[in-house]
Amino acid sequence: MIRQPGRTDQEQAQSTIYQTSSADVPWLLIVLTLVAVLPFWTVRYPVVTDYPNHLARWFVLFHMKDTAYHFSSFYAPAWGPLPYISPDILAMVLQYFLPIDIVGRCILSLCIILVTFATYFFLKKACPENIELASFGILVALNPNLLMGSISNQFSLAFCLLVVGLWVMYCSSPKAITALGIVIGLILVYLSHLIGFCVAGAVMGIYALLQEERWKKIAILAALSLPALWMFAYNSRHAGTGASIHYSERFVWDKLRNLSFPVRLFTSRGLDVLVLAVIVFLIILVWKGRQSVAMRPVWLTVCAALLLVYVMAPSGYGIGGYIDVRIVPFLYLFLLAVWRFQRVPRYLYFGLVLLVLIRVATVEGMFIARQHELTQLTASFEAIPRDAKVLQILRIEPEVPLIGRGDIHHLDYGVIQRGFLVPTLFHLSGVQPIRLIGSTYCPNVYCNVFHASAIDWQQIANSYDYLWVHSYPEIIPSVLQIGDVVFSNDSVTVYRVRHSRLQPTDSSAILLPCCTQEDGVALATSATAPR
Repeated sequence: MIRQPGRTDQEQAQSTIYQTSSADVPWLLIVLTLVAVLPFWTVRYPVVTDYPNHLARWFVLFHMKDTAYHFSSFYAPAWGPLPYISPDILAMVLQYFLPIDIVGRCILSLCIILVTFATYFFLKKACPENIELASFGILVALNPNLLMGSISNQFSLAFCLLVVGLWVMYCSSPKAITALGIVIGLILVYLSHLIGFCVAGAVMGIYALLQEERWKKIAILAALSLPALWMFAYNSRHAGTGASIHYSERFVWDKLRNLSFPVRLFTSRGLDVLVLAVIVFLIILVWKGRQSVAMRPVWLTVCAALLLVYVMAPSGYGIGGYIDVRIVPFLYLFLLAVWRFQRVPRYLYFGLVLLVLIRVATVEGMFIARQHELTQLTASFEAIPRDAKVLQILRIEPEVPLIGRGDIHHLDYGVIQRGFLVPTLFHLSGVQPIRLIGSTYCPNVYCNVFHASAIDWQQIANSYDYLWVHSYPEIIPSVLQIGDVVFSNDSVTVYRVRHSRLQPTDSSAILLPCCTQEDGVALATSATAPR
């Protein structure tokens, strides 16, 4: 492996690069990126776990004062310099021009597009010889975090790569316009996700320390970071701190296993093994041809630091999870600049293309496979009148991966289609720009029903009009104490709470006869049994 002593990182970035096919790379990257976003546009319901919840929140915030809905009686906006709201801001703007369904698909697509071309930009500035490896950004963008619905994390990943690329530019050639871009970029990273904000600061600081005039550059970086740091300090002061941290009981094993997190989908063990095997094979081939590869000490130090942060990071903080694994995609993409190729091998380039196509095909297949169940869930909405207060009751197994669980927040489509008032829209203080108002009963911070024994069923009866029960047969006896079945199919059962004076708008949706509690138990248990 060739190391190039005696040359600064700036000098190497300006060295002569191999030009044979790099001019065509953006066009090939565009085609691959368009292919990668196709699953979001080819099905009625993109199977991204938290996506319906985000979509409904954006819709409610935009229509908060719309008299056609009753949202203002149940929700209130809570805007502020919050570290996760860049997708919310974008969604508010886009809804002036596009319907909410198109807005949501555009934002999902941007989760791929932004990461891909931010990877391209970063490589162009930090290691232009490796620019043909930018397609790896597509593979990393289609990671489990995205499929679980962490949209803000994807924006954060993209803006982090963008602002680091700008910092590399500035260190090489200081310009006022680049400095302004860094200020804006850091604000965007902060407004997207704190993980990306912390990673960006750490990477830019390490890079500055390894350059000439290091302390001057550190001082400049501190000055450029002030607006974003002020937002962080302001929100921390108002949101409060003190949450507990959690580490996995199988610490070493989970840390090793989760290093592969960004390139797995957890939908098929065989496919995950295949993808990992192809990646390992490509790494072996690169190692065999290492004589034509130069190591970059700056980016090797950056990646070593990120790896150390990942090892030390907890798996959970407060009620937030997947803290440590969110760092791994950043590590993967910065690794692309660690070894500079004289020429990116064709086998490596086309190997990455193959991995991207496998990933896209896998996601598309998963989306298509879940459409029937999601359509079944949607059918229940007609049994519930507009503007009703609806509580979802759903069993979630902690051991079961959340990827492919489009059913978990599917009721939130009812917020958009029929104006349902549901308490399960994410409304954490200091995180989402929305809150619940009034005296609505919530069993916990997420308003989820986990265990029948921990629920005050009388308060539920006083607070809600309908109960939407999915995959939870054990809780049916408790539900039947306060409600009657008005709709049931293979996927979901709807109960009208007995106090409610609201009636279904579609009488054909009411299932009769169901005259006794025993009949109701039999019907509802059959409808919600695991499939």
